Amino acid sequence: MCFCPGLAYIDSMQLGFFESLTMVGALAVAVPMVYAGSNIYLAGNSIGLLFVALGVAMVLAERFLTTPFDIPSIVAKKTVGRFIPDPDEADSDAPTEHE
Repeated sequence: MCFCPGLAYIDSMQLGFFESLTMVGALAVAVPMVYAGSNIYLAGNSIGLLFVALGVAMVLAERFLTTPFDIPSIVAKKTVGRFIPDPDEADSDAPTEHE
């Protein structure tokens, strides 16, 4: 659960299997970069902030930017959505007993 009201929408986001793998890959590169950057900055060199910013940018880009590898899954989701109705929408379109 997210305790930040502005970031409450993150709780409802679900990552698929391949999205999770790519996120783990991005984190595997970004976490050491942020750690090293913070140590460099705390040692007195301001170039460490650049490493911290690059690590954060890597994770955000992986999560929110669409890459060429994401396009087939987006197309497949839209195509399946046209032919197979969403169960929640199908229930709301059905007439009730009172009508």
